[in-house]
Amino acid sequence: MLSTIESINSVINNFIWGLPAMICIIGVGMVLSVRTGFIQIRKFPYAMKITIGRMLKKRNASDGALTPFQAVCTALAATVGTGNIAGVAGAIAIDIQGLYSGCGYQQYLNVY
Repeated sequence: MLSTIESINSVINNFIWGLPAMICIIGVGMVLSVRTGFIQIRKFPYAMKITIGRMLKKRNASDGALTPFQAVCTALAATVGTGNIAGVAGAIAIDIQGLYSGCGYQQYLNVY
């Protein structure tokens, strides 16, 4: 049963991440880069200046406002926390004992 699932997973994985998919992903990236004038390269110094500069500049928040550093920390905490909750909930839902302790999916395949 498990070998059948592994073979189906392998076929789907090879189709999705095969050469046609890579060509599509790279092609769309190049088209969008050309159409926007390579904005991700042109504006990178500005983005770093704004992101890091404002995050490291010491300033006091007014009443009810967050400093840029507090906003970054809040967004990072929300992202990591949601991933942890979803991961544990997924492991419980599919009843994989190895995922509870962080062993991962590969360990589950090796045991069974």
